[in-house]
Amino acid sequence: MKLIASLITWSMLTGTAYAGAWGDGSFENDDALDWVADCVKSATPVPVSAAIDAAVRSKYIEAPEGSAAVAAAEVVAAALGKPSSKLPSELRAWVRRQSTEQLAQLAPAARTALARILDSKVSELRQLWSEGKLNTWSQNIVELQSRLTK
Repeated sequence: MKLIASLITWSMLTGTAYAGAWGDGSFENDDALDWVADCVKSATPVPVSAAIDAAVRSKYIEAPEGSAAVAAAEVVAAALGKPSSKLPSELRAWVRRQSTEQLAQLAPAARTALARILDSKVSELRQLWSEGKLNTWSQNIVELQSRLTK
């Protein structure tokens, strides 16, 4: 009970932008972790390409799809040898079992997806994170974009 109260208090103090998020990192929300759980069950990179493609092709990117695309972009960065220090261990192991060449080919699309996720006209995530108190969400996305270059 104390842990839940502490998380709620921390969330209120930091201005967490949307329900299910406890921080502004790529894997600090329920949607991203749900995507990770599904991704690691796959034997192929299809979940990664599907999440990125959804963000590139959608007229409007809902928060769950945006969070999944950010997590997928983290996978691509890991395949390029530039993983986040916060990449979940099960996802790190999954990346090692995949074709890094196939994942690396998704880098241009991942950069496009992230650019769209940063656009408040088409991204619910951007809108939600803009409502909160000061946070580093957009800086984290820009930093991720920089890791998606070879």
